[in-house]
Amino acid sequence: MPPFSLTGHAVVVILIGQTQTGLPIGMQIVGKRWKEMELLAIAQQLTQITRDFQHPPGY
Repeated sequence: MPPFSLTGHAVVVILIGQTQTGLPIGMQIVGKRWKEMELLAIAQQLTQITRDFQHPPGY
């Protein structure tokens, strides 16, 4: 993530699921430079699609 964040690109990580053993799976999304609000809107839409994510037991 640091190379993108140092160049002014918006970066966000969202949870998209889990493994069979319950570990979380994430997705990093990189957006256009200085377009944080656009990227957050995309991340919000993706989160609605993947909202069935279940936290691993014990977390």
